[in-house]
Amino acid sequence: MFSGTAVVINTPRNVTEMAWRIYAAGVLPELELFDGGDLQLAKALQADGVLRNPLLIQIVLGVRYAAIPNPQTLVYFASQLPPDCIWAAFGIGRHEFPLLAQAFLLGGHVRVGLEDNVYIRKGVLARDNAELVEKAGTIIENLGGASRRRPRRGQSSAFSPAVRRFAWPRP
Repeated sequence: MFSGTAVVINTPRNVTEMAWRIYAAGVLPELELFDGGDLQLAKALQADGVLRNPLLIQIVLGVRYAAIPNPQTLVYFASQLPPDCIWAAFGIGRHEFPLLAQAFLLGGHVRVGLEDNVYIRKGVLARDNAELVEKAGTIIENLGGASRRRPRRGQSSAFSPAVRRFAWPRP
């Protein structure tokens, strides 16, 4: 993947080493897919037993020279994901909210934040992450979903219990 002025290469060996270290820390690794090659690597590492179910996958669309941020690309990725994975998708910049809606409609989770997009609408900077989350929740609700903008009582995050079990193990 090309990032800024550098090439980022996640070789199978490097991803394997990262996965072992992450699992050793008691955490579920998150895999970010920037193109079809990343998807094939994730599936190969799962088949080899390096990555265990459930896989936690983020589909990233709109990074320059990576996967194109359009509905066809997201449908392709979603259709090729390993069964029983936990997945989300997001778009960079102006693609954030259209892809949020598409990910929700395809059965995935969503992600928003200033890391990926600084605008609440064209030409208007978001005040903070909370404003982006509020807009995302409204979109999901308008599409018939029930957003979880705040953790439920007694929960440390809005992640599902399966993700929390891996990401935040109790002693």
